[in-house]
Amino acid sequence: MKDSSAEDADSVRPALVGAQQRGLGRNAPSKIGRYQLCFELASGGMASVHLARVEGNPGFEKLVALKRIHPHLACEREYLEMFLDEARIASQITHSNVCSVFDFGEADGEYFIAMEYLVGEPLSRVQRRILADVDQRSSPLLPMRMARIIAQACEGLHAAHELTDAEGESLHVVHRDVSAENLFVTYDGATQVVDFGIAHARQRVHHSDAGQVKGTFPYMAPEQMTSAAVDRRVDVWALGAVLWELLTQRKLFLRDTDVNTMYAVLSSEISPPSAYRSEVSEELDQIVLKALQRSPDERWQSAREMGKALRRYMAQQDELIGPAEIADWMQQLFPSGEMRKRELMHLARSQEDDAAEPEVSREDQSGERVSRFPVSIVDRMPPAPPLPASLLVMLIGVLTVLAVVTVDWLR
Repeated sequence: MKDSSAEDADSVRPALVGAQQRGLGRNAPSKIGRYQLCFELASGGMASVHLARVEGNPGFEKLVALKRIHPHLACEREYLEMFLDEARIASQITHSNVCSVFDFGEADGEYFIAMEYLVGEPLSRVQRRILADVDQRSSPLLPMRMARIIAQACEGLHAAHELTDAEGESLHVVHRDVSAENLFVTYDGATQVVDFGIAHARQRVHHSDAGQVKGTFPYMAPEQMTSAAVDRRVDVWALGAVLWELLTQRKLFLRDTDVNTMYAVLSSEISPPSAYRSEVSEELDQIVLKALQRSPDERWQSAREMGKALRRYMAQQDELIGPAEIADWMQQLFPSGEMRKRELMHLARSQEDDAAEPEVSREDQSGERVSRFPVSIVDRMPPAPPLPASLLVMLIGVLTVLAVVTVDWLR
């Protein structure tokens, strides 16, 4: 079969030239094509993500997560190729455990990817919330919950690995950046794989230079660090590293410098998770350690194979941990999380089509997202409920006592 990567490259080059000639503006627009930008959700080194609303025929309206490449990078061939490669690869994957891509392209001088807006939290934030709660850290259900989350991620990655072209030939998709940041847990109990920004595939337009390492060091497989050929088994290694850290609630390979981290990946001893958490069974230990074999031939040979082993382990447990149980657990971890995201969606749907000020957000020390809504919509938010009468009486009494004490002290 003819490799179509050259044809893909030719189709992208006119867009690259056009972006360079137009000199894209640096100010974020309020609208990109048919997508009305409502709030900025996140921003990274290469792109920003907005909650956006798209309207079609009368009565049709949909909210999406719109990823837009930073304008100054859209003029750089390397970054634009990577951005379009991500869109091209992810849009071909259809699976319940992979974030769906609905649309991508260029409009009004902006390059974008329109994705499913996931109502949930990144696994990294879930992990931080667990670390901040002693009851969650010590829960005997934690190993099974983590096994369930990773088992679903295995299926999502397997769908990506099995992706083929129109002629049935494998595209050899490899995510290459699996980490807790790129796994998402929704409030209905599902795990979603996100961000194929540096994925490797046969039909990629952008190709890494020889010796160039891409990925997140603490989760890179040894062969990925040494610039050897990579295949789906590097994602299996990364899943093993993530699961090890979820079970132990500590870092596996991360060290004080990148060099020391790389050395740890290549040569440090890997203890079984049960060495740090006695509730982890020997069977679960073996699943994790097999994923973390430094020789790819000794690992699980596919993400699905690892996922099946995790499901066998869960089937033998007394407690049932399925999507419903994960959903209930997410409500425990983030009591107001889903409600706040639903409110944000409601506000986005009710916004006018004129320019919307982006949401400014950060995370507090516990990992909870703290949002500041745009001034233009604060006036439309419902007023805070009045204080209960009993609390009001108690408050007046406390203030009265303080006033008497203050007057007496001044005398």
